[in-house]
Amino acid sequence: MDVKIEWTEATWNPIYGCTRKSLACKHCYAETTTAENAAPGQWGHGYAEAGVGWTGKVEVQGDKLPQPLTWTEPKRIFVNSIADVFHESLPKEQIDRVFAVMALAPQHIFQILTKRPKQMQDYMADAGTPARIEAAMSDFAMIKPSRKIDQWPLRNVWLGVTAENQKEADRRIPLLLETPAAVRWVAAEPLLDKVDLKVGAWLPGEGASGATLDWIVGGGEFGKDVKVCQEDWARDLRDQCAKAGTPFFWNHFGAHAPAGEAARQIDGVMHEALPKV
Repeated sequence: MDVKIEWTEATWNPIYGCTRKSLACKHCYAETTTAENAAPGQWGHGYAEAGVGWTGKVEVQGDKLPQPLTWTEPKRIFVNSIADVFHESLPKEQIDRVFAVMALAPQHIFQILTKRPKQMQDYMADAGTPARIEAAMSDFAMIKPSRKIDQWPLRNVWLGVTAENQKEADRRIPLLLETPAAVRWVAAEPLLDKVDLKVGAWLPGEGASGATLDWIVGGGEFGKDVKVCQEDWARDLRDQCAKAGTPFFWNHFGAHAPAGEAARQIDGVMHEALPKV
């Protein structure tokens, strides 16, 4: 399955394997794609099985790690479209290796999206994390000489959570806002219900204090027998972001585009705003 991700410019997959976490995983394209490539000798072998899904095996791929270091032209890079950087089974030392590459490639912006915000919060708030990352940076000295981390959190790493419905928004977004990050964002994608992003609390507005969200992405669901993304849900996200002055990016209505409208438009208008960094 080839689903274009409009809000990024490149995808980097240094981790293979995952497990389901919430309703957003029901029609997971990553699980489907991995299972379709799971025959012996194929890249997905051992990580998923046709007709079964994820096996539970999750690993960093050493040969994939250096890839962004070879890209000289600056890009927005989605980190792991087929896995979760903060999966529970990944030791922090393996996550360090992913962050080491991002620290060594400041010309790029790295977009991380997780359904496991507590693991992300614990990792980012750990006082020992920057030193471990610096140690891991030496693994790539043959490609790019190691250097010190001059600022934490890394300025070129955007941290986000999936919020497919109100339940997950209420659970994940407060943890994200407590997480050290240069940019905090939410992907209401797949959007499975109306989501209140709380203007004046999570989004900027009167009464807001502390960290707020910097970017909202929305989109429908792809796959067979998926839930129809209602136009009013999309409009509501758009209007909340407009009221808060928060950049909003509408990706796609998914498998069930509204009749008479382009799948990437809301009321005939494209929304492709990005955070100002």
